[in-house]
Amino acid sequence: MEPMALAKFPGRAASFAAAGACAARLVEAAPLAMRFIRAQMRRQMPGLTIAQFRAMSFLYRGSGCTLRALADHLGVTPPTCSALVARLVSRGVVTRTPNLANRREVVLRLTRAGRTQFESAKDAARRKTASVLAVLPEPALRRLAHDLDALATAFTETEVSLDR
Repeated sequence: MEPMALAKFPGRAASFAAAGACAARLVEAAPLAMRFIRAQMRRQMPGLTIAQFRAMSFLYRGSGCTLRALADHLGVTPPTCSALVARLVSRGVVTRTPNLANRREVVLRLTRAGRTQFESAKDAARRKTASVLAVLPEPALRRLAHDLDALATAFTETEVSLDR
């Protein structure tokens, strides 16, 4: 919202300022937490590059996607993504099947083994993350869990609106 518009709604200006301060903290803290979580997950899946890990994570959250959708998510070109997917297929963690709706496309999915490996890595990361968080007092953990739920909801809604 523009500053002039905020001046008309003082309550909103305060809310926007609080959101800005919260966003600044999130932008600093989220990469630290994600670096830790990714490192724990990658320990469970040795030899996987960060890009391959991100691809598996994206495929895990969905029920299949096109090569172009995965390339867009990873921020790479389709040929680069195709080479990355070929390596995941050769590891036996991803399948590539023709798209029945469009013969020029393929649909990518995690294999059962890929899903199992990813879930195992996620569980290990949860356990390690819990050991880090265990030093916090119980009330802080309850507040954090509540606030993380709210954060997930806000970003889920944003992600849905970006897909439209």
